[in-house]
Amino acid sequence: MSMTEDWSREPGRRETPRQRTPVHPRLGLADVLLQLWRAMGLMLLVFLPIFLAGMMLAFSMKKEFTARTRVLVSLGDEYVFRPSVGPESQQPLSPGMDSLIQSELEMLRSPVVAREALKRFDLNRVFPKLRAACGQEFGARLSGDQFEEACNQLAVRAFHKKFGAGAAPQIPVISATYTHEDPAVAAEVLNAVVGAYFTYRSTVFADGNSSGLAEQRGRFEGELKAADEALKAFLLDNGIGNFDAERDTVRQLYQFASSDLRAVEARIHLVDGQLAASRRQIRTIPAELDLYVDDTSQQTLMDLRLEREDKLSRYTEDSRVIREIDKRIAQAEAYLAERGGAQGTVRRGPNPLFQQVETSIKTLEAEAASLQSQHSELVRQVADFEARQQRLSELEPGYQELVRTRDVLDRNVTTLAEREIEARARSQLVEKSFNNIRILEPAVAPVKGTSLKLPVAVLALLVAGFSALMAGLARALTRTRFSTGRSLERTLGIPVVAAVRPL
Repeated sequence: MSMTEDWSREPGRRETPRQRTPVHPRLGLADVLLQLWRAMGLMLLVFLPIFLAGMMLAFSMKKEFTARTRVLVSLGDEYVFRPSVGPESQQPLSPGMDSLIQSELEMLRSPVVAREALKRFDLNRVFPKLRAACGQEFGARLSGDQFEEACNQLAVRAFHKKFGAGAAPQIPVISATYTHEDPAVAAEVLNAVVGAYFTYRSTVFADGNSSGLAEQRGRFEGELKAADEALKAFLLDNGIGNFDAERDTVRQLYQFASSDLRAVEARIHLVDGQLAASRRQIRTIPAELDLYVDDTSQQTLMDLRLEREDKLSRYTEDSRVIREIDKRIAQAEAYLAERGGAQGTVRRGPNPLFQQVETSIKTLEAEAASLQSQHSELVRQVADFEARQQRLSELEPGYQELVRTRDVLDRNVTTLAEREIEARARSQLVEKSFNNIRILEPAVAPVKGTSLKLPVAVLALLVAGFSALMAGLARALTRTRFSTGRSLERTLGIPVVAAVRPL
């Protein structure tokens, strides 16, 4: 009886054969190891080809040399953002250190930098197999400049596979590496890349803003000219030479006219009062009065006395001359004594006070008439000035809008012109100096190279061993025969009394 038959049926009793489903044995660790040992041939058949192929690949790989360089990056004027319009006091903006480093890394990794650097070398020296690969891929389809362009693109792609650049966070240093089979080529190419990077960044930052500022300034100048023409047309249409000057002049003239009008009105009230008082006063003053009495006797007596005093200085009192003068004095005194004082012809004439008051009245009347005429003229002028002010007030919003537009455009043109000059100066400085980008460590030819022979060999060993193990496990887990009695017991649940080896 075979080991797969049912041991529970009675001897001598045969049942009708029926189709049975194969039973997969339940394997333990020892069973699995035994099955792997029995599948050793299959595992070697899988292991050896993979391992040998990996070893051939490992020994065919050449040693490569990695050149290194480091560049110090700091914030430069080309990264400072200054608004093209707006007040000059507006604070400039600058990026953070991480953004600055990332920007420089993107420029360093740019295909433009790689293309410019590779133009300085013979591609057959840098990539010996590139020309053949390019001919196989593009030789049948392209020719001339198109073929060269395709080869250059392949060279740039191959370059980036061996080129690396990076920086640690918050550290302003960029590290760049390039790997090549020739150490001298690795150093030369990396230094050429750094030089092309400097040239490329100067091109990026050179005159990038000044041309835009010049174009924008030209556009604003055209708008400023149109604003000036609109302002001139507005003033001409309204008969105004200088709006601000005329507005200030009209305001001052209105103030002066109003002040004069108030003064004239006050003077009119004063003159009217004085005129009324003078008219009342003249009615109480006589038009004529006695002027004087025409009598010379008193004066004659005085003259004689003076003459006597004068003669006494030369004559004596008993002299004939003195006695004659005394006689005449006595006659004059007697005459005056008889008449009771000086008398003569009385003359009457105009009263000076009456004439003065009358003249004052006429003067006041003339002044009152003049003041009335002046008052009428001032009233008319004030009305005209008020109307002109009202007209200017109505025109002022439109004028101010035109002036604001013109002033804004003028400030923008001036600001853009100044910033254009500054941008051009900064661009020229950027082209000539790189004070914020410095080479800390230029690339030199590396002495020690690296090879992937050992890693590839280890990887080939691991892949081959894993593949062989998977093949052995697949063989062990797919067998339907029981390798040991314990496997039979675990699978069918019946005890195994003995195991017989096949002859």
